[in-house]
Amino acid sequence: MIKLVKSKKIYVGKSWSLRLDKFRFNDRIIEKEIVEHLPSVGMIPILDNENILLVSQYRIAARKNLLEIPAGKIEQGETPRQAALREMAEEIGYVGTLVPLLKIYLAPGYDTELMYIYVATDLKKIKRRRGDDDEIITIKKIKISTAIEKCISGQVEDSKSITAILTYATIKSISK
Repeated sequence: MIKLVKSKKIYVGKSWSLRLDKFRFNDRIIEKEIVEHLPSVGMIPILDNENILLVSQYRIAARKNLLEIPAGKIEQGETPRQAALREMAEEIGYVGTLVPLLKIYLAPGYDTELMYIYVATDLKKIKRRRGDDDEIITIKKIKISTAIEKCISGQVEDSKSITAILTYATIKSISK
């Protein structure tokens, strides 16, 4: 049985905090650092039956550009759907109809971040809104089949994107 003994915040930032949890596990006291992260959203923007939009952006932690689905955190007072629409407008300059695909914990071994992933269809081009100051985003139109291949070959290395693309592809193939 696992029982929380003590929890203490050791850092508070803009979008995440760090806490130290002490818990009893098999008659031992274990300490674990936990990142408390705001929930987030991700979208698979479907242009047509063959193409989707992905973004390429430099990720400081990975120290390289990663090919990803558009995504971002849910701001205070936003619903996941509102956040998804805002993030699409900021990152790719589109709005559309959102259908929930799945929700996933991105790194539950040390992080509380829960991501809501949507499929975005009926896309309408709008003026791209300004996003975060640290984002330099390149929009990539890519065939769904190519995106699947890139996930399988390791060219897409981002877990949320791999999960979203392969889940979408699986559901699409099952429903045929």
